[in-house]
Amino acid sequence: MKILIAYTTKTGCCAECAKLLAAQLTNHTVDVYDISLEKPNIEAYELCIIGGSIRFGRLEKNVYKFITDNKNLLMNIKTAYFICNAFSDQSEYYFKKAFPRWAIDGALLFDSFGGELKLDKQKGLDKLIVKMILKENEENDEFAMPNILTEAIGRFADKIKTIKEKER
Repeated sequence: MKILIAYTTKTGCCAECAKLLAAQLTNHTVDVYDISLEKPNIEAYELCIIGGSIRFGRLEKNVYKFITDNKNLLMNIKTAYFICNAFSDQSEYYFKKAFPRWAIDGALLFDSFGGELKLDKQKGLDKLIVKMILKENEENDEFAMPNILTEAIGRFADKIKTIKEKER
């Protein structure tokens, strides 16, 4: 199956997740695009996986624009979505809030790959907010630093492989 993984990234987390996912889909032809740099031809693919970060409760604007600009194409091929969000326990809420309903309703699957709060990758107001979050939680024993959920990426890849097997 020919698969497109399209994403945008602000701090590198979505890029890393897209590459980790592509590495697990070795029995497929997989192209990975940062859509803030280059727009792929969706019609050339059997499955389009789109990923973006959730920042302050919103989907990264380039991802949202890519999805809405390509609505007619995406409604006519297999789609799957992933998000990178530091607080993955709220992922279902973010999918419902941040994505167009038609996109999620028509998707084969969607999931969160976790996220990161790396201070050195932040800029401007984001850096200030992350500093505040980290400071507020530095003595909180229950606070777990967010990270990429490689097991979620593995499950997502396994589900993609199952989709292909069902078509045979």
